[in-house]
Amino acid sequence: MRRNLISISLAVFFGLPVGWVLCMAATPLLWRLEPVLHTELAGHSGPSDWVFYVFWAVVISALFFLFRLLFKSRQSVQSTPANPR
Repeated sequence: MRRNLISISLAVFFGLPVGWVLCMAATPLLWRLEPVLHTELAGHSGPSDWVFYVFWAVVISALFFLFRLLFKSRQSVQSTPANPR
């Protein structure tokens, strides 16, 4: 439970700025996709709000699973007994 809480906290802490930067960097791509998809993806000042939410959801979820994997592998390494010689 503690590892989940730490993973969620770290994922949100790092995911919000990283998601924002990735979304802003994707703006030219979003402008090119608008005529193809017939959907408003980006306005004059950047991506639409819902596009930000999608980017944040994907980035925060990916970071959460990455942190969980990291903490799980660290725990298995620490719990493994040393090989006596």
